[in-house]
Amino acid sequence: MGIVMRTTHWLTKCFVISLPLLGLLAVVVWLNGCFFFNYPKVSHDKGVSSLSQVRVVQHLMGKTIVPAHPQRVVVLSGRCLENALALGIKPIAASKLFVSQLQRLVGPLSGIEDVDWLSPSIEKVLFLKPDLILGMHFHQDIYPLLSHIAPTVLAPPGASGAWKESFAFTASVLGKTKTAQQVMDNYYARLKQFKAKMGDRLNTTLVSVAELRTDALWLWTKASFSGVILKDAGVVRPNSQTLDSQATLSLGGGPAAYALSEELLSELDGDILFLVSEDALGTRDLHPMLEQLKAKPLWSKLKVVQQKKVHNVGFYWVQFGPLAANRMIDDLEQYLVKQH
Repeated sequence: MGIVMRTTHWLTKCFVISLPLLGLLAVVVWLNGCFFFNYPKVSHDKGVSSLSQVRVVQHLMGKTIVPAHPQRVVVLSGRCLENALALGIKPIAASKLFVSQLQRLVGPLSGIEDVDWLSPSIEKVLFLKPDLILGMHFHQDIYPLLSHIAPTVLAPPGASGAWKESFAFTASVLGKTKTAQQVMDNYYARLKQFKAKMGDRLNTTLVSVAELRTDALWLWTKASFSGVILKDAGVVRPNSQTLDSQATLSLGGGPAAYALSEELLSELDGDILFLVSEDALGTRDLHPMLEQLKAKPLWSKLKVVQQKKVHNVGFYWVQFGPLAANRMIDDLEQYLVKQH
């Protein structure tokens, strides 16, 4: 009797332990099935015509065969999402956080499933049956899983100022390089018009940019998203914002921005100040911080404040790509050209 009880207990224990293993095995088999059936295939019978249906893309993880014209794209970062939208492609899935953010730029974006971004739902991505997945360098750990679901391309890391390179990379992956060229041609054409309208004032108007955060006021320098666009626009910046990446890093910030201490608030001054007073993700109310800033004695001493040339602008002065860049140009035209 004792032997039977011990045997039964051992069998029960093995069964319980094996359940998770069986579940994991099922997922692996499922993913392998998706890998086998979903990847674009080149048929030898169709010759060159089938080769035209796919492309080889070089990216962070190597080379990947992707569809020439993907129809069901999943994007796992805000940067990739904006790039795709600027190219006329609406992904089937992305993070609702970034969808909500970009709706403030382009209006309602319906029909995009939420899959999160930093730790995306593998099960949901699998269920959606994408034909292409776009991720970032921080998805390297889950790349093997993602690449078993569909062709997966990871974009390299880069500062916010590298938005043009990021846009070009996304366009090459999506097979939209001609569209990307049209978008950038329009960008440069708008800036050319802006410069013509500004005339001689372009070289004499000092343009300052700062972002209000919960911890401090941050200055954006040459390597930032706005820094690159303002350089293209030909505007003059305060010395505190003409720093390169290394100089910015030496001040304790990132490569594109650093925190400005209260006693150095005068370095913020200029003929016009664009103050980013909107939280990029829309999750924090910065109004209390804005009121605290306005109450500081040094704030009221700034020439730009006294002349009422401080303009509150949105998160699009901070990130990500062509859509935000065009909104920035809208602001430049409104506050530097029309209100002169």
